[in-house]
Amino acid sequence: MNIRADFHSHTKYSHGTGTVEDNVVAAMSLGLEALAITDHGERHPLIGVKPSRFDEMRRDVDAVAKEYRFRVLLGIEANILSPRGEIDLSPEDAAKLDVVLAGFHLTAYPLRFKDYFKLPFNGVTRCFCRNSARQRALNTEAFVRAVTEHEIDVLTHPGFRLDVELKPIGEACAAAGTFVELSSRHKTPDLKGVEILAATGAKLIVNSDAHKPARVGKCEYALDMVQKLGLDGDTVVNISDKPIVFRRGTTV
Repeated sequence: MNIRADFHSHTKYSHGTGTVEDNVVAAMSLGLEALAITDHGERHPLIGVKPSRFDEMRRDVDAVAKEYRFRVLLGIEANILSPRGEIDLSPEDAAKLDVVLAGFHLTAYPLRFKDYFKLPFNGVTRCFCRNSARQRALNTEAFVRAVTEHEIDVLTHPGFRLDVELKPIGEACAAAGTFVELSSRHKTPDLKGVEILAATGAKLIVNSDAHKPARVGKCEYALDMVQKLGLDGDTVVNISDKPIVFRRGTTV
């Protein structure tokens, strides 16, 4: 079993080590059919990509795609910033992209100072102990509202840095048409979590979250869970030969 396309990779535009071309060459060497370049959103300190660079990135992505005759998507991994589900990407800027991913990153800075004491605080305390029931509810609300209120194609690594309740997240993603990522890089969700998500009817997607070209398409951890649970292409969209239709309309 393998994926036929990897929809989460980073380049030197944020803090990956390779170029768009490097990642594409790596994807082609594995026989993948498509690759998404999804660098970090702008509120990720020091490395976040400002929307003003999207046109430059588009030219780069399209030039590489033409040279190698390979499908390359331009995307972003936006940051979920608050329990209100706010993300650091406007609808106008999202329209310039093929796919929009979103997830929580501990160092991303919120829109309001008071929100540092919510998700970021919960993320810091999670480094030392499990989040409380109240914290889990707040974290879960952030993910649910993000996919409910924004056109997010893929929710990345839920459960990384924050404890969450996966059942309501899966239900929200199923209702919205957002795919839930099984992350090999962060090894989350775990086996029980994947089982919970699959039971909600949410569509899952296996990605590498590669920050180095050598890791593009390498999804051993997530694929092992898919095999253990006996999931097929009706649930995990990028292990199937069927067309993959993202929430915002891009089809691969």
